[in-house]
Amino acid sequence: MLSVVGPVAAGEVIEERDVGVVRLGVDDAQQVVPAGRRAAVVGRRAVVPLTAGQLLAPGQVGDRAGFPPSGLALAVVGVEAGMLPAGLAAGQRVAVVPGIEPGGRAATEEDAKLPDPVLGVVSAVGRPESASGKGAVTVLVEGAAVRRVAQMPEPRIAVLSESVKEVS
Repeated sequence: MLSVVGPVAAGEVIEERDVGVVRLGVDDAQQVVPAGRRAAVVGRRAVVPLTAGQLLAPGQVGDRAGFPPSGLALAVVGVEAGMLPAGLAAGQRVAVVPGIEPGGRAATEEDAKLPDPVLGVVSAVGRPESASGKGAVTVLVEGAAVRRVAQMPEPRIAVLSESVKEVS
């Protein structure tokens, strides 16, 4: 069977180095791509984000991305190196919350005008290249929340447990 060797974003062309072969028995071979079909996969696009170690399924490969799903959007949040949660990875539930602008300030009436937190799922994490740089966290959010994310001063990422349904 074909497996994904490294992450491939939705819409990216799948290259030879992105797929590997694993040997295992499966109950339903129609749910995975056999190793002999490698040529039918390489050069096509990932329809959805692919993660390292997953078995490749036929519906994950196509001519164009089918991601993000209808009604959802990808928002990229720039986060300072020291503010990235340890171990942050694709698939984690998070809240994007407004931070305090550089220089800090006391709580004011302006804080009441800050955008509400936005819940989402991490799609990708780009670590900063230097200690003073920013990382890029791509978060899958409701389409209507994209503007709130874009308006946040110094956005922060908070990792949520499955039991958290709302953030205030």
